[in-house]
Amino acid sequence: MMDDDDSTAVAASYALPHMPNLHLPQVPGGSGWPWLGHTLQFVSNATGLIDRQFERHGSLFQIHTFGSPTLMVGEPDLVRQVLTDREKNFSSMRGWDILTRLFARGLMLRDFEEHRVHRRIMQAAFRSEALAGYAGLMNPIIAARLNDWQLQGQLRLYPALKSLTLDMAAEAFIGLRLGDQAKRVNGAFVDTVDATLAIFKKDLPGFKFYRGMEGRRFLQKFFGDLIPQRRDSNGLDMLSELARARDEDGSQFDDSEIADHMIFLMMAAHDTTTSSICTTLMMLATHPEWQERLRAEVHSLDTPMLRYEDCGTLVETEWAFKEAMRMHPPVPFIARRAVRECQIGPYRIPANTGVTVTSMVTHFLQELWTQPRQFDPSRFSATRAEHKQHSHAYYPFGGGAHMCIGLHFATMQVRLFMYQFLRRFRIRLKDASPGRIKPIPIPKPANGLPVTLEPL
Repeated sequence: MMDDDDSTAVAASYALPHMPNLHLPQVPGGSGWPWLGHTLQFVSNATGLIDRQFERHGSLFQIHTFGSPTLMVGEPDLVRQVLTDREKNFSSMRGWDILTRLFARGLMLRDFEEHRVHRRIMQAAFRSEALAGYAGLMNPIIAARLNDWQLQGQLRLYPALKSLTLDMAAEAFIGLRLGDQAKRVNGAFVDTVDATLAIFKKDLPGFKFYRGMEGRRFLQKFFGDLIPQRRDSNGLDMLSELARARDEDGSQFDDSEIADHMIFLMMAAHDTTTSSICTTLMMLATHPEWQERLRAEVHSLDTPMLRYEDCGTLVETEWAFKEAMRMHPPVPFIARRAVRECQIGPYRIPANTGVTVTSMVTHFLQELWTQPRQFDPSRFSATRAEHKQHSHAYYPFGGGAHMCIGLHFATMQVRLFMYQFLRRFRIRLKDASPGRIKPIPIPKPANGLPVTLEPL
């Protein structure tokens, strides 16, 4: 049952008008171009836009995108206020309104008590026993794909990783080798994610948004057809876990809820993991001394594949992964919308104001990080621990009630992959530099990151 505050907040979040506030005159940052605001700058070069606003206005400013002003929050105390949200002032569902049709009813798009109930049931799919099972499913897929890469020698790393992580997610999440279906499933996810940036959100042929909705409709049927047979199965995959999952009261998901959660989870699992692995390898390719250091670490274990119980032994590999996510966080913007008038820092903001926490500011604050633009994994060592100077100095997986439910799954995936990869290859950039990283909708190298893999 919801308490009165929960009930009020949920009612308010659903009752908010769709017409956005027109301006926040008291907040620095400006309104950008007439009508368009900062939208084109955000879509074409979000990193440049945020860096300019940060340099001019500090760690609390506004931008105007997609017809609405948004308060951008990077100061750690205010990040903590928004993410922990003790007063239930901020709706995640309304914050991510650009996703509500494309990824409807995913866990991130539920608020307050409803979110708590769904998250509690879903936890069963992320317990340690389940993670160990997923590791056993994914390790052979990694090994087989690295065999293929060795034959190629050169490849564009980002699309190659995306294909691999889709196969890993399919095996771990739905217990299937996709085979000929992989291209169609991946295309559906790509179209659905790309549609989140569609300026004209019309579900009509010819529009980007339509392609995204078609991708969603395909995925709903794809998952929906699999669910009935998983209710009574003993499968180790996540779909089977969710189909069987119950909370302490015996509640479980219906078929449509499972399909909604699977669409969102599988998107997050293979898109954000692709981004995280790609940026980690990119940084190791440009810092070969760290690549060799991590290679020595993975060779300290005498096993061809990393076992789940040994994941915690790769300490320096963990530092490098964390540092890559600090510099290129897989979710650089965490969106919320105020359900009531409230105070953020010196500003009193009205209900319906967009509020976005951005690690693209926090992760580069000089008062927290030594030479923040430098790749320096040692900052995560126990002796330095720069990420622990503030509870919200570092948050690549979010925070508060909406902390990413799959963070342990994601870090396990990266460790499994990095262990096998570093034992088999030395990676070098094919071009002189890695090129530009496009931060939205999911961070990725604009050129796909051409690399050369040298077998060891």
